[in-house]
Amino acid sequence: MLAPSGTSGQVRPELDPLIPPYQFSEAVTGKFSVAGSDSMKPLIQAWVEELRRRHPGVHIAIDSAGSQTGLQAVLEHRAEVAAMSRRMTAKEIGEFVREYGYEPTEIPVAVDAMAIFVHRDNPVAGLSLEELDSIFCVQRRRGLSYVVDSWGLVGLMDEWFDAPIHLYGRNGNSGTSYFFREEVCKGGSFRPQMVNGDGSASVVLDVMNDRQGIGFSAVGYRTSMVRPVPIAAVKGGRYVKPTFENAMNGTYPLRRHLYLYLAQQTNQAPSPPIARLVQFALSAQGQQLALDHGYFPLTLQEITRLQAKWSAVKAALVPTTPRPAN
Repeated sequence: MLAPSGTSGQVRPELDPLIPPYQFSEAVTGKFSVAGSDSMKPLIQAWVEELRRRHPGVHIAIDSAGSQTGLQAVLEHRAEVAAMSRRMTAKEIGEFVREYGYEPTEIPVAVDAMAIFVHRDNPVAGLSLEELDSIFCVQRRRGLSYVVDSWGLVGLMDEWFDAPIHLYGRNGNSGTSYFFREEVCKGGSFRPQMVNGDGSASVVLDVMNDRQGIGFSAVGYRTSMVRPVPIAAVKGGRYVKPTFENAMNGTYPLRRHLYLYLAQQTNQAPSPPIARLVQFALSAQGQQLALDHGYFPLTLQEITRLQAKWSAVKAALVPTTPRPAN
């Protein structure tokens, strides 16, 4: 299967040098489970491997069947941490409160741009959210009066004019699917012609093997055989590429945070192994791994805000400016 390809095809962003690094103070032991997002699987695995290297006594089980599946595992007390490629809904938080008696601790850990991939031979210059809605979604709630089912309907000519559009995506328990339905379909449903991929990588593989295909997946799964299409927020608007700069400045319309949700109260410290995972994820080393795996790091301002909100995050991070000796 494919692994995220990093930031190929764009200028590689640099990590903010002021993000504090992770500091090893003392070894911790224990075990817990992380369940959830397939899109986040490579990043969670990388964080866990690095944490195990520093703390051999920590044992972490990973199950990446989907954001909804991860949340369900936490609700059923089969996992302590849910990795989700979308934010929990008010209804889901209500279910959590009924089970645990308090709201979960929400921690954004990275930024992702959902990419719309086509085959590298496809010459389409860009697509609007209205066009994507009419390509993928049954209800067409963004206002186009017709189904976009051929490439000629989005301006392609010659051999592409009558070529049918083949749809690939995610469905079911996927946070990526939920995000697309909310942001593009406005809560609508997918057309039945869409082929449901088993994971983020499988969507890209399908598009790689189909010149007429289009699919949505995390931008980090890009390969040389596919191309992320620039997106316009409105029909006739400026097409914006899913680059780091555009994701961070908000001009790319399909930007999202990636989250860890902890089954604990925000004002209480988690168990040492879970605290160490979060501390590492939000450290310079953890954010560099996010960058290396094709995701985008948090800003220093976001990490500073998280430190202020949750003091346990700060415990294993050291300041970047050394204190003067006495």
